[in-house]
Parts: sequence; structure tokens; C-alpha cells
Amino acid sequence: MGVNGGGDDLHEVELSNIHQGETSSQGTDLPFLDTNNNINNNNASSSSSSQPFSSGINNNNDNNERDRDNKEHVDVAEGVSAFQKLDADIASEARGAGGTTTEEAQQGGFNIREYFEDSVREHGAIGHKLKKMGLSVHDLTVVGQGADATTIDTNLSIFRWLWPGNWNPKRGTPFNILHNINAFCKDGEMLLVLGRPGAGCSTFLRMAANTSRRPYVEVRGQVTYGGLDASEFAKYGRGEGIYVPEEDVHYPTLTVEETMMFALKNKTPGSRLPEERHRDFRNKVFNTIMSMFGLTKQTQTMVGNEYMRGLSGGERKRMTIAEAMVARGTVECWDCSTRGLDAASAFDYAKSLRIMTDTLRKTTIASFYQASDNIYDLFDRVLILEKGRCIYFGPAKEAKQYFVDLGFDCEPRKSTPDFLTGVTNPQERIVRPGYNPPSNSAEFEEVWQRSEHKARAEQEQRQYDEEIRANDPVGDFREQVLLDKSKGTRSGSKYSATIREQVSALALRQWQVWFGDKFGLVTSYISIIVQALIYGSVFYQMTPDAIGLLTRGGALFAALLFNAFLAIGAFAGTFMGRSILQRHRAYGLYHPAAYHIAQVLLDIPIMGMQSLVFAIITYFMYGLHLQADKFFIFFFVLWLMALCSAELFRLIGNLSPSLYLSQQVLSLVLIMMLTYVGFAPTYQSMKPWFQWIHWANPFGYAFRALFTNEMKGQTFDCSTSSHIPAGPAYLDPAYRVCSLPGATPGATFVDGDAYLLATYQFDTNQRGLYVMALLLFWILYIFLNAITMEFLSWVSSGHTQHIYKRGKAPKQNDAAEEARNAEIVAKASENINTSLEMRAGVFMWNNINYTVPVPGGELQLLDNIGGWIKPGQMTALMGSSGAGKTTLLDVLAQRKTQGKVEGTMLLNGMPLRVDFERITGYVEQMDVHDPHLTVREALLFSAKLRQEAHVPLQEKEDYVERVLEMMDMAS
Repeated sequence: MGVNGGGDDLHEVELSNIHQGETSSQGTDLPFLDTNNNINNNNASSSSSSQPFSSGINNNNDNNERDRDNKEHVDVAEGVSAFQKLDADIASEARGAGGTTTEEAQQGGFNIREYFEDSVREHGAIGHKLKKMGLSVHDLTVVGQGADATTIDTNLSIFRWLWPGNWNPKRGTPFNILHNINAFCKDGEMLLVLGRPGAGCSTFLRMAANTSRRPYVEVRGQVTYGGLDASEFAKYGRGEGIYVPEEDVHYPTLTVEETMMFALKNKTPGSRLPEERHRDFRNKVFNTIMSMFGLTKQTQTMVGNEYMRGLSGGERKRMTIAEAMVARGTVECWDCSTRGLDAASAFDYAKSLRIMTDTLRKTTIASFYQASDNIYDLFDRVLILEKGRCIYFGPAKEAKQYFVDLGFDCEPRKSTPDFLTGVTNPQERIVRPGYNPPSNSAEFEEVWQRSEHKARAEQEQRQYDEEIRANDPVGDFREQVLLDKSKGTRSGSKYSATIREQVSALALRQWQVWFGDKFGLVTSYISIIVQALIYGSVFYQMTPDAIGLLTRGGALFAALLFNAFLAIGAFAGTFMGRSILQRHRAYGLYHPAAYHIAQVLLDIPIMGMQSLVFAIITYFMYGLHLQADKFFIFFFVLWLMALCSAELFRLIGNLSPSLYLSQQVLSLVLIMMLTYVGFAPTYQSMKPWFQWIHWANPFGYAFRALFTNEMKGQTFDCSTSSHIPAGPAYLDPAYRVCSLPGATPGATFVDGDAYLLATYQFDTNQRGLYVMALLLFWILYIFLNAITMEFLSWVSSGHTQHIYKRGKAPKQNDAAEEARNAEIVAKASENINTSLEMRAGVFMWNNINYTVPVPGGELQLLDNIGGWIKPGQMTALMGSSGAGKTTLLDVLAQRKTQGKVEGTMLLNGMPLRVDFERITGYVEQMDVHDPHLTVREALLFSAKLRQEAHVPLQEKEDYVERVLEMMDMAS
């Protein structure tokens, strides 16, 4: 670990952590239910995270890495053993139940499909078939929106929508993300996709998984699955082709058990042993999977995220792989899904993936950024992409020699995958003397098109297509898809579970998500009580006279607004859960509409309790009419308004592609609705062309219901105030009248019903109608939200897009632009020694102990750790997942805010000063940034605040530009 000092730079002490092999990705489709309630015994090994420590501190984001026994690392043999035992147990039960014939199996007998040939033969004997659907891609071209299609929003951006030219969702300069790709992957084979970031690997995996094509301008070419066209393949069910992204996005307040059990509930097959319940089956499979992944001790641990303590990064990655495995896909595409794991764990998963592919005849496609040779040798074929162009496709064992023959040299001890991706990097590739190999993506593609390897690959693909037509695996696939569905599920449904089962599982999960956030739960009720007391104090004990009559409208309007905005959290929730919803939808776990119905079911008790607390406090502090039926109507209207508002906020969010745009729309809608609620201005003072807003406004009906409920049957005294004429000479009531609207001459009081009718045109006899109208609005919003979520998706298959300032977008996949950027990066790299000037320093630490409070005492995470780093050296920090690597990095970088730290830390022999955090570069695995800043703005912000005050502003800006050029991010 090298320590670099320098007050004039962005980082003085720069500590960074390089994860070797951790990005080697791939999850595994490890064991699970596959085909008619089958448990696929796949050997997955659980992982550890090995992270070298180089010139800086790089956080692996293991949020609360604890000391965990190395026994949690489960190798392939242990995984196989666990599933063999499970297979033996279930097979024995199946034989005892007599479930051996196809007919009996279809009537509910339980069957299991193992990763071993004997299990496959056993399943064949009882009529089950493997879903052998290989992939064949012909002339695939994917056209995406150019970088100029979307620009960064500003306060004036909303006015752009006034111009019809901006209404086209596929505007901008198109470019080819993938260009004329031809490849295939037979069932039972594994295809590795390699390429640098931006090469198109993720897009190819999405196309192979048959995800939505809506994010793209155009998709040309043909993708077939066992002879089925992509559109036909999609009809047989979601989850048959799955795409597993590299990001680990889960509900942080759920435990591991809750997360996995939810997935199991929606993917449990309908036919099981006659005596076996759903719960017994799920528990058996869950326990086996947790043993395989080494997560048995973490089942009750919260998943966590970058803001909430929970699983370590490696453990969260293992859980992501396990959840994807539950989907039982036929074609499975893994996009760097073991990023964050150490090399040994990644290799264990790759071996498990290999066993699963061989035994279950699955079609497995994966991409890696850094793969070891051991992982690479497990794959049958490799596809190498550069800027969307295919530069090699064929047997994995021949790829290295192909590029060596072109004139590239592989350095000693360099892995084959690194060499294959490095040949496309001008700063990394080494050209042998006397050769003039291709230098950009177009030249690489041209050489590939003329090569013998290309001709041989085309011939093999034609032969494979002929085999598919001859064998026709579609029939077996269709039959098995029907057997996979749960009992009661329509044969034409794309999901395994019934709607009732989906809603039930989702409602329980949403309750667990809400109840798991204990801090938010407690603070919300404290906030409600405090604000209710404040509201009650402002309108405390309103008198039953003319003055109290005038203030009642304001008190009721305030109560209405408070309960309506209790649901504002539902608005943000529509955006925070989008990526999880999209992934689960792709896995075929549940209907988005079912998810919304579950949210509504959870809203009812939660908002009911919140509204009840507010109503009890404010109703009696306000001094409203003490009548039981009026109190319960008051509470019910507030409750219904909170529910209706939640649905309105969700609808605006679900109809909007971005949080920024939806906030503008929400602000406009709320201003219109609250202005035309009927309180101020009153209905009769509204302009006729805007009165329709009042009738299409749930706030208006809620206010009518509250006001008529309070005023119905009440009278308000005017004898001491608000009467005319006034004065000591006018004492006879017969010659006086109350000055309030609706008053009767000669009366010393005003009737509440008459006052409402004369002032606001609210009829107290229609109180029930107003409540019913509010209820119908709620139902309407529920229906609209369910339809919107089912058919409209703004996060299609994890598709991401660069967003630039207007006029700053570069050309994409352009040969000239590619050459220009390569020249800039090369020049910046050559001048790195002069560009990044840093002063040196020696950092030492000794006897570092770190303990955190836990229920029942304290837990020691670091035990007498010592070490040192000096300038010019790189130190690797290594250890299994949960060993305490990130904890040590947090402590050394002075980032810990909880627990107790003991020990000695010295910089250049001196105790650390208060500016140590400022002069330390701490790079975390989780990329947490302000999403509203550009890359240049974020770096300039850091440079201005972290560099010394005496450094000129221009020098800081120039330094940032040099860093951007060196990182190939200047454009």
C-alpha cells in the first residue's frame, strides 16, 4: 500500500484497493427448482473476497464485515454433497409415495432433477424433459440513441416539451451499439463474452436473454432459441431467458431469509409430494441453498446497502446469484455478476456453472472484466467485442493464438482473458516487431471477416441450425413449461404463481420492508404526534360562535393537507424500487400490477393507524363537535384522503421517466388541486373555465366531506359579535341580524348548514356523496396505477445511457473519434509523472482494535492489526469475504462513526492531524455520487475544496482536465 502526500493535489495520501479477480463475474445458475418443481443440484461455492491494496484505500463496501469463520467458504464438492443428500432424501420420499410414472407425476407426484446423469435419466423415466433451447444469433445489429438524445435537465427543461420536435422518444443521432454480430451457443455449452467497457457486452447479453427492446432505436437481425423466434420464445413465460446485471440492488431492510423466501414463494412448482406443503418444500430448498452459498449464519442479517449496515459486499453478491438461480431460466446471461468476489470464489461459481450447464443442458452466456485462466478454460466458446463489432468468435482455446498470429504479444503471467481484451487497448497491447496489426475496431472487424476462423464459425453455425430443425426441441420445451406452472395458474400466463399467491407474497414482503426500518417507523410516529400537537395548539378549542365558525374551515383544511402529505413517501418509492421491480419482472416472479395491489393492501393499516393518531389528538384539541359519528367520519375521511393521495403520487411517478420531471408535474398538479379545493377561493368565485378542476379534485371532495360533517346540525352564536347593527342602542334581537352568510333576520345565531350553503355552496345533506366520491377517486387511481405499472416500464432490463450537457455529447463508436480519444489518453498517460505530482509520506499503524456494540455486549471486528506503507510501493490487502478488509480500510481512513477504535496510527512518524481525511483518497466499491453533477463538475468541486487554498483556481481546473484525459473521460 503506497502512501503519497502532496498538498497541491486532489489526494495527498492516496490509498486505493484493486480487486483482482473480483470482477470476474458470473453467477451461476446454481442448483434449484428447474422444470416441474425440480431442484437442480448445482454446486455453488460460497465466496470470499480478495482485495489487493494499492496506492490508496479502496473500499470493497463490505458494510459490516465481521470476523467470520473460513469454514463459510463452500467449495464445489461440498455443494455437490449437499445436493446429493437432498436428492437422496427426496428420491426416497418420492419412491415411498409411488410417484414414478408420468401420469402420477402429473397428478402431483414430486420429482427432482439433479445435476448428475443418473438424476437426468430418472426424470426421463417419469416423463420429464430438459428444456434444451440453444441460442443462434444472425446479423444482429442494435441501434441505440446517440448521446445527444438526452441532455441534463435544468430549471428551464420543462419548456422543451412545448416544442413538438422533442416529443419523439427516439430522437437524437443514432449509432450502432452492436454491429452485424453472428454467434451461437448450443444447449449444454458456455459462451464467454469479453470486451472493454463500452464494447457492447451488456447489450449482447440483454439481447440473448430476450429482454425488452424498447430502449433501443432499432434491432435488426435474428435471434432464435431452439428454432423459436425471440417473439415466440417470450410467449412461453418470463424467466425462461434471464439477464443478471452486475449491480446488487435489494431491499436493504429485508433479511436474507425474507429475500430468498419471497423468491421461492413465487417460483415454487405446483406438483410436489402428496403430503408435502409449500412451506416444507421451500424450507428444504432454502436451507440447501444457504449451505451451498455459505450464508447459513447470515440468514437473519439485513441485506443492507451503501447507507445501511448489513451483509458484506461478497455476501450480498452471493445472495444476488442465489436469487437469480431461483428463476430457473433456460437461457441464462450473467453480466459480471460475481464482481466483488475474490478469484477463488469466482472460480468456484464458474465450476458450478459448468456442472449445471453440462447436466441440465442449459444455455449459459457470461461476461467477465477480469477472469483467471482457470475460469476461461471452463468455457466452450468466446465472443470478443470492441465498440460493438465482433473481432473474434469461436473456440475459446483458439482465441489467444488468433491474436498472436495477428502480431500481438502476450506478456508472461498475463491471463488469456486480459490479453484478449487488452489487444483493443492502445495503452495496453504489445505489438511484436515486424507486424502491423489492426489498431481500431473497424480494422479488427475487417481482419476477422477475412479470416479462416470466421469461415469455420459460419459453417458450424449453419450445421447447428440444421441440427435444431432436425431435432425440433420446441415440443419438449412447451410441455415442460406447462408443467413448471403452479396449480391454478393459467396455461397462457407468463408467470409460475397465481395472482393470489403473488399478492400474498408481495404483501408480506412489503410489510417486512416497512417494519424492518425500525428507525423510520419510530420517527414517523413521533413526527405525527408532535405535529398533531402543534396543529391542535394553533386551533386550540375553537369556540361555538362567529369567530370559531370562521377558523373552523382553516383548521379542517390544515388537517386535510397534513394527512394528504403523509403519503408523500409513496412518490419517492416509485423510483427507488424500479430496478428491483424490473429485475423480478424479468425473472417471472410476479405481475407489476400484483406488486401495486400489495402496496395498497399495506397502505390501508399503516395509514389508518397514522390518521387515527392524528385524528384523536387534533379532533379534541380543535374542540370540534363532540359526537361519535362525526369523529369517526372525520377520521375516515382523513384516512381515505391519505390513501387517495398515495395513489395520486404513485400515478404521477409511474407515468414519469425521471424524478426531476415528475417533481415538476407533481408541483403543478398539487398547486391546481389545492387552489381549487373550494376553500379559498370559494366555488362561486372561481372562473367558469377552471371550475372543472374542482370537480376532478379529490382534495375538493375531502374538504367538502370534512366541512359538512362538522357543520351539520350546529348553530353558532352571534349575540356578542358579528351582528349588525351594533352598539348599546341596538339591544332588541328582532332588529338585529348576524353578519355571517346564511343568517336569518332577527336571530342571534347562524345555522351551520345554511352558512355552508350560502358561503361555499356545500350541501350538508350530501356528506355521504362526498365521501363516496373520494372513495371512487381512490379506486380509480388504484386501477390506473395497476394498468400503468403492468404495461409501462421506464427501466427496461437495466439499460443505462450517458447524459451530457446540451451540445457536449461526443460521437459514439466513430472511428475518427476513437482515434482522437486514444491519442489524448496516450499523451496523458505518458505525462502521468508530471501531471500527478504528489509529496510522499510513510503511514504506519499498530495494535489496531475495533469493537462495535451488539445486543448483549460488544463484537470485536479487528484484533491487534499492524502494518505500514511507504512511497513507491503497492501493498495488497487480502482476505476472505467478511474477514475485515473493509473494516480495516474504514478505520485507517478515519471513516468509522460507530464503535470504538484503539491503537496507534502515524503519518511520517507524527500522530494524525484533523486534516487527515481531507488529504486521504478513499475509493469505495459502491459508486455513491451526486447524480445531478457532471463528471467534470464533481471533480472540480472536490479539487476546489480539498486542495490548498493558495493553489490558483486555474491550476486546480487544469489539474482536473489532466485527470479526465488520463482516465479517458474528457469527452
